[in-house]
Amino acid sequence: MVAKKKTKVVAKAPIKTKTKKFSLKSLVSDIRKNKRSRYIYIGLALLLTASLLYLGRSLFVAALVSGRPITRLSLVKSLEKQGGKQALDNLITKELISQETKKEGVSVTNDQVQEEIKRIEGLVTEQGSTLDAALALQGQTRKDLEENIKIQKSVEKLLEEELQVTEDEIKAYFEQNKTFYGEGAKIENLQEDIREQIKSEKFNQAFESWVEKLRSESKIIYFVDF
Repeated sequence: MVAKKKTKVVAKAPIKTKTKKFSLKSLVSDIRKNKRSRYIYIGLALLLTASLLYLGRSLFVAALVSGRPITRLSLVKSLEKQGGKQALDNLITKELISQETKKEGVSVTNDQVQEEIKRIEGLVTEQGSTLDAALALQGQTRKDLEENIKIQKSVEKLLEEELQVTEDEIKAYFEQNKTFYGEGAKIENLQEDIREQIKSEKFNQAFESWVEKLRSESKIIYFVDF
């Protein structure tokens, strides 16, 4: 008979865990560190807020008078009372024109716009001024001029039939304005300028009635009252 082997059981020593001893000094130090961090975060937040307010001050304040602010909102309200309705009507007209030209597939190239600017610049130069100076007097820029020319050229294409100028109209206009042109003036030299003048007058008349027709056929809802 085989004798059973005895196994020796070895008891494992208990794992000792280190416990942090309570220290009033370390507790005070931790509190101070947390307070210092909090103060740093608060300081950074205040600095960031102040920077944003300084950089974006013009978004809220239009001017300061002896330390008292004139808000941008009060400025906008004042401007709306002075010319808000006219400004809004102009924006509505531009939008109506934009919608109509898209619907009719009418477009104006940049070359056409620049060609017209060159023509206008030549006329202004003949009068002893510059285009930029003339625009500045009207509170406009070249970008504004380009936009207005693009709109005008688009409408001219839509109203092309109504803007035709005949030779008889040119001759009649020349005869009516002979004193303005002076002695020795020849119609051959002024024909194109007269054509453009007559065309401009026809455009103003046709444009007004055309826009009124667009307005009557469009659904326009106002959300502001001036």
